[in-house]
Amino acid sequence: MRVSVVMPLYDGARHVGEALSSVSAQARAPDEIVVVDDGSHDDGPAIAARHPGVRCVRQANAGCAAARNRGVAEAHGDAIAFIDQDDVWFPQHLARMVEVLERDAGIGFVACAIDNFLSPELDAPPPGVDAAMLAVPQHGMGTNTLVARRELFARIGPFDPAMVPMDDSEWLLRAVDAGVRFVHLDAPTVRRRIHASNQSQFARGRAAYATLMARALHASLKRRRTAT
Repeated sequence: MRVSVVMPLYDGARHVGEALSSVSAQARAPDEIVVVDDGSHDDGPAIAARHPGVRCVRQANAGCAAARNRGVAEAHGDAIAFIDQDDVWFPQHLARMVEVLERDAGIGFVACAIDNFLSPELDAPPPGVDAAMLAVPQHGMGTNTLVARRELFARIGPFDPAMVPMDDSEWLLRAVDAGVRFVHLDAPTVRRRIHASNQSQFARGRAAYATLMARALHASLKRRRTAT
């Protein structure tokens, strides 16, 4: 199985080097790494391009969902592994995730638990972050842990840019509603960086976030009723 790594990148110069180094350090090396520069204004794309095996493509700023969709379109692998520009993989991440897909052809995607960690420049969790999230592994059903068969994106469709920052949850709901089998590994192999500008962190609690969540759940209920 050929595996492509896709990373959306937007003004991520501060952390992208560490993220890509964790990809390069995988026990099971990826077959390609596609970084989609989503209209960055900093040196992030240049830093990414210096990493071995990285292919950097550029687009006008359109958001993380559109960047991931572009990455999937550019990738050549049988499976797509996503990583965010500020996260870090443990060395066994790809090996464990891909082994699930290779062992059972009926599994469409794999996710795993995550370890949240406080970025070194912070002395305390930023507002809106519960310190308890840093103490124990968290359930990780999102693109930052997702490894999916490429064929799923033709079947389920792309990520919806109108649903950011819930585009990953909305896509996963569509996949599950379509009967796609999946596995969630309880052992964390991804470290999620908590810093002052996490997109999902700032979205939670806002009315717009609740509206997107309601829209995604409503659409899921309609699909399930139609299927019965």
